[in-house]
Parts: sequence; structure tokens; C-alpha cells
Amino acid sequence: MNRGTHWRHSFRFKVFVSIAAIAVSFIGLLIAFNLLFFRDYYQLAKKRSLIHVYESVNQSYGVTAEETFLDRMQQLEERYSVKIDISGLYGEYIYSTSSRTEESFVFPGFQPRRNIMWYYYDSDELERKGYTFTAVGGNVDDSEYIALIGRLSGGEQLIARVPAAAIEENRSFNLVFLSLSGLLALLLCLGLGYYVAGRFTKPLREMTRTANAVARMDFSKKVPETGTQDEMGQLASSINQMSDHLERSIRELREINQQLEAEIRKKQQIDDMRKEFIINVSHELKTPIALIQGYAEGLRVGISGSEEDKNYYCDTIIDEAKRMNQLVVQLLALSRLELGNAPLLCGDVELYDLAESVVSKTRVMWEEKQLVIDLSGVGDQTVYGDYEKLEQVVMNYMTNAIDHTPQGGRIVLRSEEDAQHYIFCVRNQGEPISEEEQHKIWDKFYKTDKARTRITGGGTGIGLSIVRAVMNAHRGGCGVRNVEDGVEFYFTLPKNPALPLENTSPV
Repeated sequence: MNRGTHWRHSFRFKVFVSIAAIAVSFIGLLIAFNLLFFRDYYQLAKKRSLIHVYESVNQSYGVTAEETFLDRMQQLEERYSVKIDISGLYGEYIYSTSSRTEESFVFPGFQPRRNIMWYYYDSDELERKGYTFTAVGGNVDDSEYIALIGRLSGGEQLIARVPAAAIEENRSFNLVFLSLSGLLALLLCLGLGYYVAGRFTKPLREMTRTANAVARMDFSKKVPETGTQDEMGQLASSINQMSDHLERSIRELREINQQLEAEIRKKQQIDDMRKEFIINVSHELKTPIALIQGYAEGLRVGISGSEEDKNYYCDTIIDEAKRMNQLVVQLLALSRLELGNAPLLCGDVELYDLAESVVSKTRVMWEEKQLVIDLSGVGDQTVYGDYEKLEQVVMNYMTNAIDHTPQGGRIVLRSEEDAQHYIFCVRNQGEPISEEEQHKIWDKFYKTDKARTRITGGGTGIGLSIVRAVMNAHRGGCGVRNVEDGVEFYFTLPKNPALPLENTSPV
């Protein structure tokens, strides 16, 4: 739709056309009334003027002085453009407008006689009112004069007349003036109508733009509110309120949708983790079950030829059964930690005592590799937590460090603190861990061989997953970083736990 078509269909154009139509109709009615009723109105007005002249003369005649009476007559003649003739009872002229120019006026059919009014105009109106109207110089509809014939208080006769030709002349003048003034008024009405239409439709245009913006989900545009309480002001306020409600509702729906999407992704992630967990557990149990089954069948059929072979078969079965039992125990412990079913028996824990205990329990392992253990960096900090579970964390770190430190290497245990946390670190010499694997080694059964060799706990691949679950339960953290000559694992504990840690779920 082009601009011209849009303008013709706009509400502003309709208001403008309506105002213009009303103005044209009004001016047309004025001209029509002038053509149809001006003549009758003019005649009626002139008759009223003649009646007023008659009453004024009747009141003044024979009462006021002659000079005053003549001045009064002249004033009436000039004011109402009337010619007056007064005759006596026998037809003699007492006063005549034309007498000042020594002209005479003879009424058509007039015969001087006594009581001429009684005999010549024998009409009910004359008897009832004292005056009557007649036409002079033609018929009533097309005459030269409109005349009033009246009887004064002394019986004298009065004829007051005005030219009838002035009616047509005044009507013509009035029609021309009315047409010109109507045209000017029409132009003014059109201009005013255009302004009024624009002023009254401006809020509607603002509302249209705001509604279109809302349809495009753009809630930044608002209808300017003038503060008035009329329909336009109420509508503008309603549209703004509707826009705010829609924006709030859509925002809430989006938030709910994002939450649903997050929950769906989380559920999918849990499903994927469950599937991966089942696959990994099956893989981890497959080898020991196969070994146990094979060696047990060998013993059953007597495949071992000597007592030494028999003992080897039995030892293998026992080792694999222990490995399976350790895997099951660790999985159960990890599940309880992740589900929040493993209560934390918290109390004060001395970090140095904790480190010394773990070093003592792993003495056989690090002495076998002739490693140097450095405890000098561990301070006397006291933390709040579950001693057994924290010991399990340090034990995992320590066994990892022993496994990956070269023969005769060095392991350093140290502690430090900042404004909000206590930090415990286990550093060992050896190969660094890549940035990508530093985030993956905390996952259960991580598949990368290099990372898998670093994970302890009997080679089950869930040791660091247990570390993360324990630290989450303590509302702490854990991590790994490469150092100059090896790798350093660490965990953090808050100095001032916001809530008691007993029976808490991981974050």
C-alpha cells in the first residue's frame, strides 16, 4: 500500500473529511436558507418596522409640540428608510415626506371624503388593530412598496411605506456576502480540521507504533502519557501496562524455558553418565571376573600340575576378588557422597597430624622407590571437617604421587592459607598433565591411558572422583596444576563455613 492510499484509509483523513463535510453542509444550509426564507424574513422585519413607526407616530401625534413632532418624524424616516403621509378626516394632507420637496402623494383609488379610512378600508384587521398592510404599485407579491395604513387616535389617516425593491437588492448583497464569508469560513474550517485531526489522531499513531513494536517483541517503546483522564489517556496507560505485563510474562516464560532446557540437558547428561558408568563398571569387572572364572575352572579340572601352580591360581583369584570388592566399595562410597547420604562427622583437624598419618601409612610404598618425603611445608593450621574423609583425600593424592614419581624422586607436602581458605598441596616430580586432561581426570573411569595410570585406588579409576565428591561435601574445592619439575594436587577448605557441614550434600 502506497503512501497516498494509506493516507486515504487513515483515521486522521476520516476525521478531516468529517469536519470538512460538516462545514460544507453548514455553509450550504446557510445559503439555502438565505435563498428560500430571506424575502419572507425581510418583509416580516420591515412590517415590524412599519408597526413601530405607526405606534411611535400615534403616541406622539397631537401630544408633543409641532417642532418636536417634526424632528421625531424625520428621525423615524431616516432610521427605518420609510416615507410617511398623514391626512385629515377630509383627505387634506397634514404631513407628507414628499411635502418637503413640494411633491404630493396620492394613494391609488383614494377619494377625499370624510372618514375615508372607514369607507375605503373596511377590514377586520383595521378595526381590530388600528392598522393593516397593503401593496402599492402592484400586487402583494410584486409591488413597488410595502405600505401600512393606520388610523391615529384622532381619526387621522397614516400611510407608512418602504420600497419593495430593496428586498431583492438586500438579498443579492446578503447572498454574495454570505458566499464570500462562507468560502473564507470553509477554508478556516479545513485548516482547523486538519490541525484538529492531526492533534487528536497523534496519540493513536503513537499507540499504533507501540503496538507494532510489541508485536515484534520490542517492549522498549511506550506511548507518551499526557496525564489526562480522558479515553485517550486511559487507552495509552492501558497499552503501556499491557506492554509491561507482556514483557514480564515473556521474560518469565523465557526463564522457565531456560530452566526446562537446563533440566533437560542435566537429565540427558545424567542419562549419559549412567550409561557411561554402566559401561565402565562392566569393563572394569569384565577382566577380574574372566580371570576368576578361568582360574577356578582350571582348579576344578586339575589343570595345575603342582602345589605351586595351585597356590598361584588361588592367589590370583583372591587378588582379583579383592580388586572387585575394592571397586564396589569405592563406587558405593562415591554414590553416597554424591547423593548426600554419607554423613560428615566433622571436628577440628590438624593438617600436620593428617599429613604425618598418611605418610606413615604409605611408608612401605615410598621407601620401596627410595623417595624423599618433605613435610616441612605443612603448618599447624586447624581446619574443620571429617577427619577420615580428608585422610582419604590426602591418601589418594599421596598414592598418585608415589606411583608417578621416578625412582629416588621427591614428594613435598605443604599447607598455606589466604583470607578465606586453607589450602593443602601434594607435589611430586614427574611428567606434567596437559591442560585438556586436567579437567577430565576428575571424571569416573576416564579413558585416557596416561590419566588412568595417574588414578589410584587400586587402579579402579575413581580415586579422584571420590576426592572431588568429598571436597564438594565440605563446600571446598580441589584441583591440579603443573609446576616446574612435576605436578601439584591441592584441595581447599573454607575458614568460616556458612552452614554446619554435618549431613550436607555436595555443591
